[in-house]
Amino acid sequence: MLTYQDIGLKPFINASGTITTLGGSIMPVEVVESMREAATSFIHLNELHERVGDKLADMIGVEAAFVSCGAASGVQVSAAACLTGTNMDRVHGLPDTTGLKNEFIISLVDSHYYIHQGIEAVGGTLVKVGTREAVTAADMLDAIGPNTAAIVFFFGAQPKEQLAEIIPEATKRGVPVVVDAAAQLPPRSNLTEIAGMGASLVNFSGGKGMRGPQNSGLVVGKPEFVEAARYNSNPHSAIGRGMKVGKEEVMGLLTAVEIFLAKDEKEEYAEWHAQMEHIAQAAESIDGVQAEVADAKQHPSVRITLDSSCSKTAEQVNAELREGTPSIVNGGGGDAVVFNPMTLMPGEEETIANRLVEILT
Repeated sequence: MLTYQDIGLKPFINASGTITTLGGSIMPVEVVESMREAATSFIHLNELHERVGDKLADMIGVEAAFVSCGAASGVQVSAAACLTGTNMDRVHGLPDTTGLKNEFIISLVDSHYYIHQGIEAVGGTLVKVGTREAVTAADMLDAIGPNTAAIVFFFGAQPKEQLAEIIPEATKRGVPVVVDAAAQLPPRSNLTEIAGMGASLVNFSGGKGMRGPQNSGLVVGKPEFVEAARYNSNPHSAIGRGMKVGKEEVMGLLTAVEIFLAKDEKEEYAEWHAQMEHIAQAAESIDGVQAEVADAKQHPSVRITLDSSCSKTAEQVNAELREGTPSIVNGGGGDAVVFNPMTLMPGEEETIANRLVEILT
């Protein structure tokens, strides 16, 4: 068996969070075992998608579900679904949208332009509203026109209260609402509440908060739209054919969702908080260092600031954490050192605390 070390790569402690470019999350042993088991047999992939979709919808408590090839892929096939419905002639015709409503209202508050590119790749035309700093519900609703195919909403960058304004008005005008909620787990309530508000399609990453395979995503929503998304995706002969989710990832995500739903959210948060407190206490034992544990709905974090009496800057500390052994990749920048607990393994907070003391003393 070959490892990362065999190809010259050095794994690191991830204290930045569930970031795609850092590998998402670490899968639980049960998820890995589920994928291993799935890899030992042949299965009809269409039937697998249908059965797992039904099982996921029942487990989560939503009308319908589908396993996509990541959240970005989910948004892309969701856009295709809004263009085609379940009309297979339209499915096979994309990205040609001649005669179809093909405008997608999308805000500029989210900087992930690959979402923009994905929608355009399936034949959509973007109607951009708001600015990088702000967008209102009125901005989005006022942009609805005769060629509007859907509204795309960035949950997190845009508040839940705004979505609650948009959905009823869009629904009255026959306009679907596609929600990108890729990194918005936890809280677990988002799995059901966003779709429950009436969103047509809601997209989550499978490899972030749910700790499933990194190249998996979860699409939930109204049955007719989820079915249309599935028709536009692999293994159908459709524009999403290349966005393949293998049998291993499908079963891995199913297991990951089961584990995710069974966890005690308050207990998990308390464990994360304890890890952050441990790091903060170690940092505060050093002269010129201040540490603050900040609580947020999704997860706590610790922010460490250094005053002028410290011999090193935050930038230098962050660099030494990355370059040391073990390598520690954390957030922050400028005048702060920041740690996120979502991707820490048990005991890694001790390693981080020791390294901080070593670097700063």
